[in-house]
Amino acid sequence: MKKLPLFLSLAAATLSLAACEKELEEVNEPVQEVAAVKSQSATELLSASSWHLTDLTSRTVTAGSPDAPTVSLLARMKPWLRDNTSEFKSGGSYTVSEGALKASAQAPQLLTGAWQLSAKGDSLTIRQDNSVQRYSIAELTTSTLRLNHSTGTNPVTTTTSVFSH
Repeated sequence: MKKLPLFLSLAAATLSLAACEKELEEVNEPVQEVAAVKSQSATELLSASSWHLTDLTSRTVTAGSPDAPTVSLLARMKPWLRDNTSEFKSGGSYTVSEGALKASAQAPQLLTGAWQLSAKGDSLTIRQDNSVQRYSIAELTTSTLRLNHSTGTNPVTTTTSVFSH
């Protein structure tokens, strides 16, 4: 008689484990849908929506001293420059919106220009008024645009601009 509760407990535990195993098997075999991932071209990624500057750094390297520090410039920028947004429109037009803050009330809200990607998609040329800037594209994803701009020969100063949507 004393062994009856032990046998009943053992039987209940066995049945509950068998039931759990069946549930686990059902959970482990869900129907998985494979979504086709559409790869976007550099032009599509660039012109998807407007870009906002999130980081700006500079590094000056002199021949013989490659261990130059990287200096963050974003915090040193004026507030009316930090809230600007850039938009690369399909067809090659480029605009910079001054955002809510402007250097002066007379400053135009939009600055316009043109942009062009290289054939390989690894460099970007931006033309505004009488200036032309060429950037190498270090990263271009659906959420990040990282541009490098180098000036000089010795020392070489490389400015890295990071944008996000």
